[in-house]
Amino acid sequence: MNTNPRILVVEDDEVSLIIAEHVLNKEGFEVAKADNGEDAIEMVRRERFQLILMDIEMPIMSGLEATPQIRSLDNGRKTPIIALTAHSTPEKIEEFTAAGIDAYILKPFDPIKFSQVAAPYLQGTT
Repeated sequence: MNTNPRILVVEDDEVSLIIAEHVLNKEGFEVAKADNGEDAIEMVRRERFQLILMDIEMPIMSGLEATPQIRSLDNGRKTPIIALTAHSTPEKIEEFTAAGIDAYILKPFDPIKFSQVAAPYLQGTT
């Protein structure tokens, strides 16, 4: 049985997804992937994750639309959700918070920034 923390990466850009997956695997995380918010909701319905990295702007269903629905699920109620975004204006950050997002990381995916932002949410899972 794999005891590595499971992270769900929700990202529609294939290159960004590959980079995030590579970095997270290298750090010892098990990575599950979804390319839109609708698929992410279905995955959270079926399994638990220690953390969700959520792209904000995606086709089918955005991260801002998916996050409140994930929060309504037993498996998603307390799961930390960190936004992956190109935008960090005060207004956007307010939107993230209102949707139920815990923190954000600016794109492109930066392993050092990920470690800094995610560490408090992953304590005790490794």
